[in-house]
Amino acid sequence: MKRALCLALLVLASPAAADTLGANPQDRGRVTAVQKGVKEIDLGGIFVLSHSKAGDAEGSTRISTLGGVGFQYFINDNFSAGGTFLASYDRQSADAYATAFGGAAFGTLHVRLGLGAFLRPTLGVGALFGTQKTEVAPGQLMSASQVSGLVRIGLPFAYFPGTRVVLQAGPELDISVGRTTPDGGEGQSFTNVSGGFGVSAGYVF
Repeated sequence: MKRALCLALLVLASPAAADTLGANPQDRGRVTAVQKGVKEIDLGGIFVLSHSKAGDAEGSTRISTLGGVGFQYFINDNFSAGGTFLASYDRQSADAYATAFGGAAFGTLHVRLGLGAFLRPTLGVGALFGTQKTEVAPGQLMSASQVSGLVRIGLPFAYFPGTRVVLQAGPELDISVGRTTPDGGEGQSFTNVSGGFGVSAGYVF
C-alpha cells in the first residue's frame, strides 16, 4: 500500500510535457506560445487578383504573383520582427508584363487560438525595383524601369504540426505606389492594390 502511494505521489510530482516553443524545444506537446529567441525561416507566395491604375488611364484587373523567402526573430514572447526577399511577376496585358525584386521589413503578433494554431496579424513595408516590358511590334520589346514602395497587410492562420514546422495561410493585402519610366521617356505614376490568399511553410529553430 505504501509503495503504491509513493508511486502515485511520484507520478503526480513529475513535470508535464512542455507545450511552449523555446529556442531549443525538447519535450512533446502542443505549441501554445513562442518564446523570445526563437527564429523562423519561411518560403511562400501569394497569387492575387489585382486592380491597378496608371496615370489618368482607365484601371484594369489582372492576375499577378508575389512571393519570397523570409526570416523572422522573436524579440519578445509571441512577437517577431523580420525581413523578406521578394520577387514578383505581373502580366499586365497581352502585350505587357513586369518583373521586380525587392524586400520588406515586417512585424508579426502571434495570437494563440488553441491546439497548436495561431492568428498572425502582420504589417510590413518595403520596396520593389524592376522592369516593364511592352511588345510594340512582333518580336520588338520596349523597356521601362519601375520603382515602387510597398505596404503588406496580412491576417494569416498558422498551425504547428510539430515544434520545428509551421504551416500558414490566410488573406493578404498588398499596396504598391510607384513610377514607371521608359528609356528616354517621361515617367508615369501608378498605384497597384492586390488582395488574395497567401500560403507559406516555415522551419522553426
